[in-house]
Amino acid sequence: RLLCLAEDEHILLVTQHHIVSDGWSVAVLIGEFNALYAAFSQQLDDPLPPLALQYADYASWQQQHLQGERLHAQVGFWKAHLDGAPALLELPSDYPRPQVQSYQGAALALQLPAPLSARLRRFSQQQGLTPFMTLLGAWSILLSRLSNQPQVVVGTPVANRPRRETEALIGFFVNTLALRIDVQAHSRVDQLLEQIKASTLDAYS
Repeated sequence: RLLCLAEDEHILLVTQHHIVSDGWSVAVLIGEFNALYAAFSQQLDDPLPPLALQYADYASWQQQHLQGERLHAQVGFWKAHLDGAPALLELPSDYPRPQVQSYQGAALALQLPAPLSARLRRFSQQQGLTPFMTLLGAWSILLSRLSNQPQVVVGTPVANRPRRETEALIGFFVNTLALRIDVQAHSRVDQLLEQIKASTLDAYS
């Protein structure tokens, strides 16, 4: 829907289901729209290069790829990774857990101060980690202490675009990984971070 606010001011509203588009795709869509608008407003031809493959090609490749021995190995990895993991995170709360989950939630925006962010990146680099891995370690320690559970499972989405040809595609590629972290198995933070790094890299592959 195009909203006309004034002769020279418009807002374009685009609604699409998450199943056809991930966050990465939004940037692709905006980039392509800008390129097309700039060209068409000057009566130029479509400037976008042809795609090396379509999303349907990727879906077909995934279906062929995840069968037989490979599928068995991947299912085996996740079964072993999550075997015996806690089913729930027993966090203390003001209200009892409802009988039926509503899945209603909220978001809390948090911005790290620039100096702290710089120190985090430096520390992560020194330890051979990504900032995500370091923050995952801190988050896991916090969840473990609040819940009094030695192990936690943290769900995290990944872009899941392993091939260069998929970078220009609009579609849903996101995968969610369940990372199991044994916080109390290590007495030192560097050991915990090493475990998180290994678990995370295994889960990515």
